[in-house]
Amino acid sequence: MRERNVLEVLDPGLQTTIQDLGRPGYLADGIPPSGAFDASALKLANLLVGNEVGDHVLVGAETGAAGLEILLAGPRLRVLGSTVVAVTGADLQPTLNGEPIPLWTSVAVHAADEIAFGAPRAGARAYLAVAGGLAVEPVLGSRSTNVRAGIGGLGGRGLQARDVLAAYEPGRRLEYLARRRIRPALVPGHRAPACLRVVLGPQDHLFTEESVETFLTTEWRLSPTSDRMGCRFVGPALHFRPRPEHLVAQAGSDPSNIVDDSICIGSIQVPSGLEPIVMGVDGPSLGGYAKIATVISPDLAVLAQLKPHDVTTFRAIDPDVAHDAHLAARAVGSPEYLEPR
Repeated sequence: MRERNVLEVLDPGLQTTIQDLGRPGYLADGIPPSGAFDASALKLANLLVGNEVGDHVLVGAETGAAGLEILLAGPRLRVLGSTVVAVTGADLQPTLNGEPIPLWTSVAVHAADEIAFGAPRAGARAYLAVAGGLAVEPVLGSRSTNVRAGIGGLGGRGLQARDVLAAYEPGRRLEYLARRRIRPALVPGHRAPACLRVVLGPQDHLFTEESVETFLTTEWRLSPTSDRMGCRFVGPALHFRPRPEHLVAQAGSDPSNIVDDSICIGSIQVPSGLEPIVMGVDGPSLGGYAKIATVISPDLAVLAQLKPHDVTTFRAIDPDVAHDAHLAARAVGSPEYLEPR
């Protein structure tokens, strides 16, 4: 596929990385999927600029085109050639040559234009898609960056000043791709306080009944130490039931210890009963702490948009309800999301 340079990084911002929908199939080998933390936002950005939308990596499907994931304080970018871009997700006050860029809308840009971001108004992670998709070599089937592992994106790192980003030639004329909008009724919102739906288990039985109730009724606050590997929440301590001697001998003396067990994206570990940690898209595949619940996959987008000190609650739902929500979330990015012209 033909490529051309489209953006130069003037200032990388706090943390800006190249992400698609992630690399499926390697968690058993200890390699997390990575990919956009808010997959829905990236899918809609790609839809706006005519890119391959893909499907969520947690179902092992297509990874979609690569774009930029922008955390809190965004970059400054110089446009190197005419193209079409779209910004979705968090409202980080994006501008084009000092004028506001409308979110959830595709915008034509030209050589020497400057794209910049301000302070976050709502949400934590914005996504910028470029017509054609960002052109970097796939690693294990994905262009997503995993900074801890040093793979994907631009040499496994976040953007740096003077980086030049290339994109593939778009499959449609730029005039056709500009000025497309997501239907307002289908634009994801940022509620406060947020609510994360969970399925209890697999080790909720190790916690006291009172602590499970506390977990589900507390307003938890996101710790500033959170990242793409795990989101830590501050609140009351949770307590455990007495454990059998064989578990103490095999797993360790801490009441939260279990024999090392597999971890999925969204699993909630509670080391020592303190600060529940929701495993993120760059999280580990094994862990030795009891998991009280798992955030359902559609609500990872809600988790991704929490800023440090934001408040959330956890709400338990049945697995069948979670499955229905998952199927509904897979429809995000379909052509029906576009507003008719």
